[in-house]
Amino acid sequence: MNSPLDKIKSNVRAITAYTLAPLEAPIKINQNENPFGMPFALKEKVMLRAMKHDWARYPDFVPASLLEKLATYAGWRADGVMAGNGSNEMIQSVVNSIVEKGVRVVLPEPTFSVYRQVVNVAGGEIISVPLNEDLTFNFPRLASKIVTSKADLAIICSPNNPTGCTISARDLATIARNSDGIIVVDQAYREFDDGDFVPLLDEYKNLVILRTFSKAMAMGGLRVGYCLAAPELIREFNKTKMPYSLNFFSMTAAEIALENLHLLRPLVEKIRLEGERLFAELQKIEGLSPVPSAANFFCVKTAIPPKQLFEALHARGILIRDVSKAPMLSEYVRISVGAPEENDKLIASLKEIFEP
Repeated sequence: MNSPLDKIKSNVRAITAYTLAPLEAPIKINQNENPFGMPFALKEKVMLRAMKHDWARYPDFVPASLLEKLATYAGWRADGVMAGNGSNEMIQSVVNSIVEKGVRVVLPEPTFSVYRQVVNVAGGEIISVPLNEDLTFNFPRLASKIVTSKADLAIICSPNNPTGCTISARDLATIARNSDGIIVVDQAYREFDDGDFVPLLDEYKNLVILRTFSKAMAMGGLRVGYCLAAPELIREFNKTKMPYSLNFFSMTAAEIALENLHLLRPLVEKIRLEGERLFAELQKIEGLSPVPSAANFFCVKTAIPPKQLFEALHARGILIRDVSKAPMLSEYVRISVGAPEENDKLIASLKEIFEP
């Protein structure tokens, strides 16, 4: 008798699932989260509004109120917005709308590994474009490969996870203008970066922008993401998204966050300032070479093997991310920007390790 596993698609069985070791530590700077969390005043507002909701009823099938608020926040149109269960669902929805066997997808790498995972599951052909040696985008090579490969889809993360590099609006416009495929730019870390690509959406109907509430908005546990694109594309993407994927509690929290940005923006600015301080301190430690980043994390080259450094910091109560299995990053770890006291502890621990 054949194994039931024989019925699983070969391209699924061939890949490794996206995973994170279930480790705990007092200082958790391995997932690029907002270290300050959602302000208590916002949590109170969410709870009060959520308590008025009938929990036995499904959430709105079309979250019109949230879509209007997202459109206002992003500077786009409500019928060109889709919201769902984190930006990962947005990635999956876009890929499932486009990719099947034989479809070519360009990925600058190293980048967020979920892109490769969902494209592989969908049966697409990945065309990898390496970053420059300094871990910045190689725009000429990327733009050329998208055109010459006749790619149906390209996914560009800006700021890029895990390297922190960005693409300019001018370069993105050039890519969109010269490509017959769909160009997705993942702006999960938009609030930490000055780059705004929304003004390009009117001119380039093949451009798609993804964003999330998980990072700057301090809502990683609530899973809210959204997609900005031409309305005709949004209509198609919605066909591949599961109904009611965004629960009413998360929807409520996202609306209240957008109504109270004055409470969140100071925290984002604190993270940016802490990032500048952390980068300067990391540069002073012999054996570490942090890469400039436009996000709330740094890719850091280490003279000590990354796994060894990860374990040494974990033993001191600090979790970072070992990214050494990614292309080009065999000597790197990724460190998120923490709260000031967390960064102080990290810096002191790194000095103990590298400067005994």
